[in-house]
Amino acid sequence: MGSTRERIAVDAMGGDHAPKEIVAGAVRAAEELGVQVLLVGQPQQIQSCLEEHGTTRNIEVVPAEDKIAMDEEAMGVRRKPKASINVAMDLVKQERADAVISAGHSGAVMASALLRLGRIKGIDRPAIGAMFPTLLAGKSVIILDVGANVDCRPRYLEQFALMGTVYSQYVLGIETPKVGLLNIGEESSKGNDLALKSYQLLEAHPAIPFVGNAEGRDVLSGEFDVIVCDGFVGNVLLKFAEAIGEVLLQI
Repeated sequence: MGSTRERIAVDAMGGDHAPKEIVAGAVRAAEELGVQVLLVGQPQQIQSCLEEHGTTRNIEVVPAEDKIAMDEEAMGVRRKPKASINVAMDLVKQERADAVISAGHSGAVMASALLRLGRIKGIDRPAIGAMFPTLLAGKSVIILDVGANVDCRPRYLEQFALMGTVYSQYVLGIETPKVGLLNIGEESSKGNDLALKSYQLLEAHPAIPFVGNAEGRDVLSGEFDVIVCDGFVGNVLLKFAEAIGEVLLQI
């Protein structure tokens, strides 16, 4: 692409408070990060929100006739080819954008990415990663998968670990991230069949800096940079963490 400015396609219609809050975030990102934002969605609604901020600098509106609601099935992206998330993915495929951001239906985002962009070579299943805070100031841990794959094979967890390692190195700037496998004990002999076989693969992989099992109490300790698990366990962990925050605010 001719421009050196990063171009981010944003699904303006995805999220509980779209497009108002999405547009507000896009305006702030364009101003503070200097990126080019392509807001994808219904032009009239987006323009109305932009007028509240009084600026369109580094912002372009890309029309999309439809959207995927939060209560729809993920594969609704097949029935709605002109939904905002699909149009946003197409911008990346057409090299008009470098990345896609959506606060909408995570399953629909994953499905749209698979159908329009495909998988990375060597990766059987994509994963959803979530950044968790830790007890160490300024340090987070990425957990994956947190919901895309509820039934996993050992090689999937191996691939999750590899993707988490690369993300930590090239995005977070951690030269040698500590990778752990979420399990019920520290010992390599602990866990179910998936955990035992995954441990062996992770330990043997030359590109994964695997340091062993991570118990539930270790997730927020700051001892790990990447923790892998199947999507069923990861999603339960994510929702539990969200609930803790709500409970603490009410105590």
